Amino acid sequence: MDETLKYTSAFDQELYESVLNPKKCEEQLDILINNTYLGMQFIDASGKIPSGILIGNLADLGSYHQCLSIQYLADELEIAGKYCLIHVSLNQNTRIENSQTLDLDKKWPTLENYTSEHIERNLNLKQLAQLISGTENTMTSRAITSNIQSTMTLTLAICVPKVCTPKQVINLIGSLNNINLTFDEYFCRLPNDKPVSIADYISISIFCLILLITIISTSYDLYQTYVLKKENSEIDRLYRSFSIHTNTKRLLSFNYGPGALECVDGIRAISMLWVIFGHTYCLIPLSFVSNAAHILNWLTSFRSIWVNSAPVSVDTFFMLSGVLCVYTAIGKMSRWKFIKSLHLFYLYRLLRIFPLLAAVILLQASLLHRVSDGPVWTDVGYSTESCRRRWWSALLHVQNYVKPLNMCLQHTWYLSVDVQLYIISPVVIVWLFGSAMVAWCSLVAGVVITLAISSVYSFMYNYSAAIANPRRFDEMRDYFVYYYMNTLPRASPFFIGMLYGYLLHKFKGKNLRMQKSLVATLWTLSIALMAFCIFSIYPIMQVDHDKQMFDNFLNAYMRGIWAMTLGWLIFACVHGYGGPINWFLSLQIWKLPARLSYAMYLIHFPLIMIANGSMTTTLYFNDANIIYRGVSNVVFTILAAFILCVIIDAPFSTVQKFLLEKGKSKPKEINITESQTDIIENNENGK
Repeated sequence: MDETLKYTSAFDQELYESVLNPKKCEEQLDILINNTYLGMQFIDASGKIPSGILIGNLADLGSYHQCLSIQYLADELEIAGKYCLIHVSLNQNTRIENSQTLDLDKKWPTLENYTSEHIERNLNLKQLAQLISGTENTMTSRAITSNIQSTMTLTLAICVPKVCTPKQVINLIGSLNNINLTFDEYFCRLPNDKPVSIADYISISIFCLILLITIISTSYDLYQTYVLKKENSEIDRLYRSFSIHTNTKRLLSFNYGPGALECVDGIRAISMLWVIFGHTYCLIPLSFVSNAAHILNWLTSFRSIWVNSAPVSVDTFFMLSGVLCVYTAIGKMSRWKFIKSLHLFYLYRLLRIFPLLAAVILLQASLLHRVSDGPVWTDVGYSTESCRRRWWSALLHVQNYVKPLNMCLQHTWYLSVDVQLYIISPVVIVWLFGSAMVAWCSLVAGVVITLAISSVYSFMYNYSAAIANPRRFDEMRDYFVYYYMNTLPRASPFFIGMLYGYLLHKFKGKNLRMQKSLVATLWTLSIALMAFCIFSIYPIMQVDHDKQMFDNFLNAYMRGIWAMTLGWLIFACVHGYGGPINWFLSLQIWKLPARLSYAMYLIHFPLIMIANGSMTTTLYFNDANIIYRGVSNVVFTILAAFILCVIIDAPFSTVQKFLLEKGKSKPKEINITESQTDIIENNENGK
């Protein structure tokens, strides 16, 4: 299928074609010409030439909802509005008579700070945002090759009768005003143009069934608890597994046993917030920005460091996954028991992450497509169609290798990499049950091998170390496919986490004594290296940066360095050397977002896409506006994640454990605060 049809398939193409009628169009246009008020409604809902073109305001989106709400009956003719976006080149001959091409190079003023190169990079930001969101083919962006006027286009809304095409209307306007306007039609939208799909039927059926079971289970739980006054131990845990009452109480209960890594809650929560704010910023170019030229200045400024360095938060989760993979696996069984139960090692992991992932995929493929609308809703439509076609690669955790740039839920490339690393982790874990020397050798070998692989990739491909490097947008496709979403080059933080997991296990429950000078030295080194990982992105973002060896060094070792420093932070906090840092990371405020973090991770990206797709006007870019949007994204993400955990994750976790424990005598009461074996979610805090 043609790439363009992949996102338009989420909309009713047959409806668009069926309403077109050239003859009726001529009749309705005659009515519009003679009916001043009706004609003004269409003109008022259409876009005009925007102000601020020279600072990157290249769009006027008109009034989307006003256009689609136009309904008029005249002489048995129904006139209804259709909203279209068109691309209009600024460099064209518009006069029919005495035609002369406008020499914009001489007419336009020369602007300080804004060259053709700056404008080109700003336009490429949209392509980068489409790459990150997996919606790269929803719009064809034009590259600037000579000067900003030669190929720069305006994106304008035009409201037309639904029986007409934009070309018919603009040709009429041109003939009346002696203007010949050349343009490209991007897309048109009609009311109720989202057809019902198989995914909608499946989604409604499954969620209605879950809702029914939830109501029954909650009613049973409330009756047993408040009417019959039974104790928790007397109530059947399977029957109340879907109870909102019980699952909410468990989700809000924070009980920790000996050996709990409480500081991990703060690390996980802060990293998740960092991810949400990072995606809020990097997806802004998907919308139309009224001062796009200012984004480049911000991108290369010191203020943007915390956003440009946000990708290391992903390495935080890889590192934590490695820590928990080892910390919760060894010490509870022998090597041969571990080998014999390897199928359960994999099964438990896959089953734990499946319900929430499947639920969000189902939501993206159906219901989320219908919750809102807007002029740039095509990006959401593309994401919807991607999930309808490639849901299987997401559930099989292979989508970072199968169509990696057009995957279902583009941000879940991380989950695929994490699962793949988890699958290969027993190659190292199996050696951790015996001799400490053998264990350390296997762990060090794993770290060295993964760092070597990362080095080979980095020095062989010579990529930029910064995702949004304004000088090297043309490399980003290959960078994402061959490095950023590739399991082996991203493996070093996971294996370093395994090393620290073993270290934490060896000293678990022990009173570790360290010299103050050693602790001070390790903290100083750790903080310095963390600062290096964050601030080293700044020189790379500068337009005059040309030190490829520095980029290669960062790509090869920065993620490993970050994981090492984070490992020391956790180790120090666990053994009483964290001071105020441990106090801060262990605060109660982090407990809930840490527990919700897996659900937050899955749902935040679709919510950001919905917020961007719902915008009906251009956005003015500055830190205040984007941080405000980021805070709202965090709030809505936490609310949505809480609902998903109560209704989806907690019930299926209980059912899963019940089935896995079936046949054992005196099965243990489920408590969602009891294990810490899951990836970034921390729905279950560790002991």
